[in-house]
Amino acid sequence: MVALSIMELRHLRYFVQVADDLHFARAAAHLGISQPPLSQQIRALEDELQVRLLERTSRRVALTPAGRLFLDAARATLREADNAISVARRAARGELGELAIGFSASAPFVPEIAHAISNFRDRYPQISLVLREIAGSDHLEQIEDHLLDIGFRRGRAIPDLPDTVIAEPFLSERLYVACPPGHRLARQAGVRIVDLADEPIVLYANERSTFTSHLLDLLREGGVEPRIAQIVTDVTSLFGLAAAGIGVMVMVESLCTLQSPMLTYRLIEDDAATIMLWLVRHRDPTLPCRNFLALLDSPGRNP
Repeated sequence: MVALSIMELRHLRYFVQVADDLHFARAAAHLGISQPPLSQQIRALEDELQVRLLERTSRRVALTPAGRLFLDAARATLREADNAISVARRAARGELGELAIGFSASAPFVPEIAHAISNFRDRYPQISLVLREIAGSDHLEQIEDHLLDIGFRRGRAIPDLPDTVIAEPFLSERLYVACPPGHRLARQAGVRIVDLADEPIVLYANERSTFTSHLLDLLREGGVEPRIAQIVTDVTSLFGLAAAGIGVMVMVESLCTLQSPMLTYRLIEDDAATIMLWLVRHRDPTLPCRNFLALLDSPGRNP
């Protein structure tokens, strides 16, 4: 396009309408303007381009060869302009862009989180949804650096946070013991922390999970010195080793949805046997982040 300072999109819209109708009066009616100003605008466009686009007689209006080629370019320009307007408006509504969520290994099994992710994908299909399993306290640094928008982190108390990051209590979960069906704990209706004394335990690596530190503190506060049978770096190994009888596993309630005939789950009945799942985010969230937060539904979180 030349002379953009004078040529405006409305000139192109006027020209395309006249080219479609090949009649100035009908084109003016479609555009909602009177015929004289329309003729003047088309003439101004031709003068600016220094090209005759239309042949006008008292009986007919026809496109010149240059006008036919210009029509294709004008339509393409208008499509691009409409697309640019749509992109800007959708971005302003948080319907375009990226949302990066960091989570612990067990967080996706929390129904409220799983449903929110599914609903977000359905409602905002143009958002690039990035889901990352984050080890330990890496959530905080990545949120502060805008590498993550949201993190789900387990812990007994609110973590120490940078000024730009906030944490909200999302969900408190009870703790369970997983063991083979023939294990002595499986024969009990419920388990107490003291029942884990001298019991081999399989653990998720401490550097991979804030939950592990919480669990070790809980056991020691309950008078139990952990007897660690094995430390692993993935959740499936935890379940596999517990099923094989290498040691019992202590886990959050949401993981009980992973059923296996080789494992039995028993609630730890002590009042202290809970852990909070925190929602951690930047203090100034992006629009996609705000839209995701609006879809989250948790009894422990204020909207």
